Amino acid sequence: MKRGKRTDEIYGSYLLPHAMNRGKEEKVLQVLRQYRRAAEGIQRLHLRRFFEEGSLSRFLDPTSVESPLSDRYLWVCSQQVVDMLKGHLEHLKNRVREILLGSSLPREKREVLLLLNSREAWLKPEVRQALAEGQPLVFKKDESGRERTKTLQATPEDLRLLLHLFRRARKELTWPGMHRIQMHLDGKVVRYEPRGRGRGKQATHFPAWLHLATLEKGKRVAIPLGENPYAEGRKGEWRDFFQVGEENGRVQIRRVKALSPKPYTPRTERLAVDIGLSPLIATDRGDLLGRGFLRLLAAYDAEIQTIAKRAQREGRKLSQVPEYREAVGRLRGFLKNEVNRLLNRLVALHAPAVLVVERLDLRSPELSRRMNRLLSNFGRRYLKEKLARLGELYGIEVVEVNPAYSSQACSRCGYVDPRNRRDTQTFVCQACGHRGNAQVNAARNLLRRSSPGESVITFTPKR
Repeated sequence: MKRGKRTDEIYGSYLLPHAMNRGKEEKVLQVLRQYRRAAEGIQRLHLRRFFEEGSLSRFLDPTSVESPLSDRYLWVCSQQVVDMLKGHLEHLKNRVREILLGSSLPREKREVLLLLNSREAWLKPEVRQALAEGQPLVFKKDESGRERTKTLQATPEDLRLLLHLFRRARKELTWPGMHRIQMHLDGKVVRYEPRGRGRGKQATHFPAWLHLATLEKGKRVAIPLGENPYAEGRKGEWRDFFQVGEENGRVQIRRVKALSPKPYTPRTERLAVDIGLSPLIATDRGDLLGRGFLRLLAAYDAEIQTIAKRAQREGRKLSQVPEYREAVGRLRGFLKNEVNRLLNRLVALHAPAVLVVERLDLRSPELSRRMNRLLSNFGRRYLKEKLARLGELYGIEVVEVNPAYSSQACSRCGYVDPRNRRDTQTFVCQACGHRGNAQVNAARNLLRRSSPGESVITFTPKR
């Protein structure tokens, strides 16, 4: 996980209530559906260029994609697709890096491949040319902190291995799907009018109106917007940038606000946390946060399983069952709320400068396969997003370490034995007799692994 970087400007998006009638809402949903279809076509366009030229371009003309949307919408959509694809390339790059750091390749070969991977050189023209000619690729590396460069050479064998690793990462990480995205809209296709500044007489009893271009040329739909008291209380400056999506067939509108980092003075140099389900978080200091988390998840699991079994008996697809979508929506809201609440509590308790975490994996044999899949999809994402947010807001550095055997190793004497962990709660060392909470013991092992002397990072091979 990347080191937290505290920036001068941080962005948050906040849900705004609206008072659209069903006619207006349907017009917005029509735009959203066409936007998603256009995004799929634009993604194919950009990927074709990427595989031909080895890079993405924000200036690639998207208007060749067939769509009832205006050219302005297509350009806005294209910028959003490019941002999503660049984010995915970062994931691919990190995955290739993980494989290389965990490999037994010679140090010199790894250095060459890591540098080429950091430059996303997998499909670059110079790599293709070197492979076609069967010649080595010679390139420069800037020496850190020095005013000189180092010449490196990648053999054709190195380049073939780089391509192999890139293809392997591609199989593991699918390209982002566009069928559920929100529209990220700016002044090209929306116009925001606060109360008292409207061009007509409509902005009187609502705080503001949002005018959004529709599928009909030259026609906009006027959306009355309310206020978000929590967002209004956050210090920052509103931007005329909106996210428009849908939840259970209803339009949702969010507005972006530029926030300033919060004042923060660390009180704890390094804090390690073990992520589980009962409790959700345990620290090396002995804190247990979210003790009832698994019990509440089991209740959501029972509800979702009941709905799924009923739909299966009736021969209906779950995606077409409103009760299922609503139950999953409630689960997602619960997960997001608990992750935010407990990690905020953690920061308030200890104010760490560095937060040590394990590779996130939220699963439990006590839950159904469907619930474990939902947890892997949503819970892990919310945790990563919140940890990244803590880095942005407070400058907290997040260090991820390899959790292999952390639950079986004694944090006092280091003895590793599967019998040490009696159950999800109890740890009893078979060598020294040390007793304690199993997750707290694991958190203490993670803390030790993050120290400079240990350096058991997440890419360290399990063996």
